[in-house]
Amino acid sequence: MELIRRITVLKRSGKATEATTVYREPRRRRKSSALISPIEHAARRLVRAQIAWGQEALRRHNRSNRRRRDGWLLDVPVNLAESGRKAFNEARKAVPFRLLPKL
Repeated sequence: MELIRRITVLKRSGKATEATTVYREPRRRRKSSALISPIEHAARRLVRAQIAWGQEALRRHNRSNRRRRDGWLLDVPVNLAESGRKAFNEARKAVPFRLLPKL
């Protein structure tokens, strides 16, 4: 990423000031079209939901193991259900799923 986007030289003489652009960064092309952008945004949100599910499941697994011996085995159904709930709430923020109720 470039830090300098434009260099403008100001020439002052008396009351008149003249601005001359010496360097201007070329405009970047869009990576995707405007029609596809909402779909791409929703896909990103769903991937974030999957990551949230995995992280929450791992956090709960480690917590169950710290609490008691073989605790993860006893808490598997609850841990997966709760991490799934967290992922669902993250996924429903995506554009086509906003109508879903919060769990």
